[in-house]
This record gives sequence, structure tokens and C-alpha cells, in this order.
Amino acid sequence: MTVILLDPLRPEVLPLAAMKFVVGPVLVTEDVHPTTLWALQNATAAPVHDDGDPLTVLISTDRTHPLVRARTERGEVVIAVQRHSGDSLIEAVALMDTLRRNGPWESQQTHDSLRRYLLEEVYELLDAIDVGTQDDLREELGDLLLQVLFHSRIAADDPTAPFDIDDVARSFVAKVSHRTPGILSGEHSDLETQIREWEERKAAEKARGSILDGIATTAPALALAQKVLERLAAAGFPKPEVDHELLSVTVDVGGRSTEDITRQRVLDLMDRVYAAEASAQAAGVVLSTPQDWLEHLGVADGYVAQEDSDGDEVPQSSALPASSDSPAATSEAATPELTPTEDPLPEDASSPAASEALSEESARDDGSIPAADVFEESASEESVTAQTDLAAADDDVSLDDYYGSESIDETTAEAGAEGNDTQTRAPDAPNVVPRSPRED
Repeated sequence: MTVILLDPLRPEVLPLAAMKFVVGPVLVTEDVHPTTLWALQNATAAPVHDDGDPLTVLISTDRTHPLVRARTERGEVVIAVQRHSGDSLIEAVALMDTLRRNGPWESQQTHDSLRRYLLEEVYELLDAIDVGTQDDLREELGDLLLQVLFHSRIAADDPTAPFDIDDVARSFVAKVSHRTPGILSGEHSDLETQIREWEERKAAEKARGSILDGIATTAPALALAQKVLERLAAAGFPKPEVDHELLSVTVDVGGRSTEDITRQRVLDLMDRVYAAEASAQAAGVVLSTPQDWLEHLGVADGYVAQEDSDGDEVPQSSALPASSDSPAATSEAATPELTPTEDPLPEDASSPAASEALSEESARDDGSIPAADVFEESASEESVTAQTDLAAADDDVSLDDYYGSESIDETTAEAGAEGNDTQTRAPDAPNVVPRSPRED
């Protein structure tokens, strides 16, 4: 007569189309939960072998059950609960719950003990994206999903602030729904509008006290540096106050850990930012321009104002005489600029011959700009300094645009006795911000 297939994860859910068939005699296979058998007045356990009675209805959760196969081969109607995308996640949650309760290893794990596995799974997933097959990618995504399920199940046991996988899913739905209203409502499908809505609503949610809030300092040093520099660029932080060593990496074979060195430089820069923000907050100032930052970084005294061609004051290094006939090198951008006070070009480098030699020395294949092209020669041949465009960047600024307008003049030292190549800075080279590699 009819076969009704229930969802094993939702045995109490009966398809509407099957309701009229369960008022008469019903046979239930052993895989169906007992509560279903008890809920149906005319239900009995199905025999081991098919009795061939066409007047009975068979209820099961297993499409491969022998009785189900026998009836479907006979041509009986099959009514099944409709499956939806994501239904298998319920099976995964149930499996994780069982392992957490009964597994001797799973029951002992904590958020902290799983840290190493989470990190390993992320790197393995990235490797599968780069060089793996679709099967590799599917497997690694499953391993990463295990970590999400595991941490959520551990959190459900927390005695003070428990949450479970459903809370995690609800958090995802609430966040994304709030930040993409135009897309979800069909109001628009414009990428720039979507990004703007996301960022505006994110900023309103976070109400951050610092431009660095939300940055994970446990990230790898290079990722941490990039994130911090992106935030500083968007906040109008003065470029000369960024340690230029953060914009390039030199690996010293056999020397100190490049990871540790880079991380410490980033943390030191973050400490300066926090201190400046605290000073500005105490003064009731919003840090939005390079001049504001310099004031609260405590280095404004190292800069003096000079009249530009439009009569506006341009902060400039106090190492230069504050006169209109000092031909300091300037940026092409018609925006306020700042000049660092350190590292003036040596006098012998200001001659045409020295400039030409320095240009030839610097013209390498790595795309760096020769120092002779960056710095213009002083008419008096007494002092020359670099100026860097310090216009406050908007939220769409790229690191290449913000940090990459000049480059450090670097030379490659001759191989040492041990055969190691070391990248060094030219003697007495100006403190110019190096070119940043463009993002992928």
C-alpha cells in the first residue's frame, strides 16, 4: 500500500501527505524510535519478513531496510520527509554530543587543549586551497567543522556562561542579517553599497575605544603587522612615525627570530598608539589628522611649520631652516605633509656625481626607487631632507597607496665567509618609508 519514511533525526515529524494513511493498520520497523510506535494507536512492530499485506502501511527511517526495499520494488507509494540543505549538520551535532559524553578523550578536552589542533586544521585547509583537490578541500573543511562543533559542545558544559552550537548559529545569523540589510531585502545588489553598510553597522556595533580594538595579537607577526598598518592608514596616522622596518622583512640566517622581532616592533607601535589615544581622550580630542597624532604622540616639537605655495602651513622637519628659499623635496600631492627629523642626507651625497652613483647603485630589479630620484638636491648643498605625504587616508586606502610612495635604498652585501647573503641599508641612507607589496 504505502511506505512512509521518517527522518531519523526528527522521528516525531510526520509528512502531511502521510497523515491520512496512519489511521489504519500500521507496521513500524525496529529502527523507528519507540515514541512513534506509542503515538500511533494502530501501530505494531513489523514482522521480520514482509507479510505481503497490501492493506498495511509501513513506517521506517531506513530507505535500505529489507521490508522497505521489498515494498518499493512491488511498486508501493513512498512518502518521505523532505530533506533540506544542512540536515546533515544535525547528524554531526548529535555525533559530537555522543563523543563528548562517552568518549574518554573527548570528555577531557578543553578550549585550551584544542588550540594546537585548531591552528593545524586552518593551515591544512589553506594548503588544500593552494594545492589540493576538491576531495582534499572537502575533507579539510570537515576537520575545521569538527573544531567548531567541539568548542561549541565544550562551551555547553560551562557552569557559568554556557552556550551551544545553536547559539553559535544564531549569533552568525544575527550578525550577518544586521550587516547586510540591503542585500537580504533585495533593495540593492551593489558591492560598494554592501561594503559600506557592513562597515557602518560593524562600527556602530563595536563602539571601539581604540582604532586597534579587535585585532588579535596572537596572529602570526606578518598578519598582525598588516592589520595594524591598515588600521593606522585609515586613521590618518603619520607615516614617518611608523617603524620602516615593519614594511619589509629581512631574514638573518642564524640570527634572532624574524617572527619575534617583527611581533615586538608591532607591539611597540601599538603601545605608542594606545598612549596617544589616551592622551587625546584626556584632552577631549578626536585623532583624525597627522597633526593631531603628532601632538599626542609627543613628537610635534620635532616639526616646524613652513608656508607652502598656497600660504597654508605645512608641518616640516625642524632640522631645516624655516625659510622660503630652502628647496626641500616635496610630494606631488597638494596635501599637508610631514618630514621626519632624523637621517639628513650626508653632504657628500648631495653632489651630482654622488647622486648619479647612488642612483646607479639603487637601480635594481626589485622595483625600489633610487634615493637620488626621491630626494632633490638643495641649491645651497647644505641639507636635504625627505618629505612624506601625510594626508589622512579614508577607509578605502590601500597599503600600497599609503606606505608605498617611496622606497628604502638598499644594497646587497657581498656574501660573507659563511656564504650568507645579508640585506643591508646603505650607509647614512635617509629614513624613507619602503614600498609595501600589493595585496593579492
